[in-house]
Amino acid sequence: VSLRVKALTSKGDAKGAEELLENFKESILSDPDSKELIRLRTYLPIFKLYCESKNVSAALSVFRQMQSTPGVILDPENYVLLLATIAENGFLRNDSPPIEGAIDIGYKHSCGPELFDEIATEMSNEALEITSASARRLYNSLAIGFENKDDSTGHDSLISTLKEVHPLAPMPLTMQPAQRNELVASRVILDRSTGICPVTNAHQRLILLEPEQRKQLHDELLELSREQYANYTRDESKNSGERAAQELRKFADWLDTREGEPYTAIVDGANVAYYMQTFDKGKFNLHQIKFMVDTLESLGEKPLVIIPFKYGSNEFYSSKKELQRLDPIERQIFKELNSSEKLYRVPPRCLDDYYWMLASVSDQTASRKGRDLSVPSSDPKRWPGTRPALISNDQMRDHKYGLLDPRLFRRWYGCHMVNYNFSAFVNGECVVGNEIGFSQADFFSREIQANKCSVEEVDGEENNIWGGNAWHFPVSDWDLDERFVVRIPKRQKNESTK
Repeated sequence: VSLRVKALTSKGDAKGAEELLENFKESILSDPDSKELIRLRTYLPIFKLYCESKNVSAALSVFRQMQSTPGVILDPENYVLLLATIAENGFLRNDSPPIEGAIDIGYKHSCGPELFDEIATEMSNEALEITSASARRLYNSLAIGFENKDDSTGHDSLISTLKEVHPLAPMPLTMQPAQRNELVASRVILDRSTGICPVTNAHQRLILLEPEQRKQLHDELLELSREQYANYTRDESKNSGERAAQELRKFADWLDTREGEPYTAIVDGANVAYYMQTFDKGKFNLHQIKFMVDTLESLGEKPLVIIPFKYGSNEFYSSKKELQRLDPIERQIFKELNSSEKLYRVPPRCLDDYYWMLASVSDQTASRKGRDLSVPSSDPKRWPGTRPALISNDQMRDHKYGLLDPRLFRRWYGCHMVNYNFSAFVNGECVVGNEIGFSQADFFSREIQANKCSVEEVDGEENNIWGGNAWHFPVSDWDLDERFVVRIPKRQKNESTK
């Protein structure tokens, strides 16, 4: 059917191709034994042809069909193509006519900034970022759709200074604040410590994991541990991988049932012990782990250090492939941490990463007793944010993390990861006044999000009140803190003048 659809669309017959596909779809649904699935590639020629021919109503209708078809997985580029088509045909303007049939197929809005918000919201639920090519495509479509909106001296209507650019031209950075009634489509750098956009003044949020997402991540880690163990031991039998999953589940059950105070800081023990130990006498330094634990406790945290199995022995080969033997003081440090339940030694051949990740999302039911462990920004002693925090400088770039759901992984990393810095120890000695600095890895989420722009009067004129959403899109081939931002100002009535 894909070939027949392509043949019809190559002749410009989008309607005929759509009817053919709908008939095929009905035949699949009417056959309970059919295992046929309609893929994205079958729909795309029809969708693209409607977009190219500026048949916005038909493009929107086909897009809705694509969304409701089980075998179709939409890409960010598909959403961008729809938004660009709507924009360049003028349907995102405040004064645009409605798109015919939009309400009938389930949209709440048929035109204007509200329709952009509605489609972008759907996109944000499916995608995390766009490409720079998509950013340019959206920019140019908005420039075309809002052409002649250039009343740069007035405040009673929306203004646009956008000019169409070459599809291959790089987008320049914009750092100047926009007027409240100005259309924005810009490449910006967000303030890393505040998440504030320099153009729209919108504040980016750190989006937290929902309870069901925490459980999903928990379950995915169990499955990953099973696969990792089988790969590590080169034993693909079911029992081999099941051992690793059972050990991780045992750890999860221990966290969930233990009494006492809940853990609020999970420490990546190997990461801390090896921190800055690249000099000649550098080693797996237990004094650094003790220093970290003591500091966390002085800040009111309840730490749990997680270490790989081999580092719980009196001698082992370090990451430098050198034999290291613990001295009596180091053995005492290990004994005290272990006896006070401040240390957990991962079982042999199991990956410690999964243990400290799982600990950070554990419910700790018995010890938490339903309490919210997060720390408010008003706390003068502790850094604010989600608890348990994960103390590590691991950049988490290993390919194995790519097997986790990307949205879950990004939200988990942004909410739980806390980086640190201090002066390295030489054996058990450190500089006088050595302190640990802590900082959240992310202050805002690296995913598509909308944030309200404050509604305010322009030049004190009560009837000139503008608001709306600023949409910030992470771009895969731009720097980490760069975003493509779109804001279509909405004229709003001043309630006080009614």
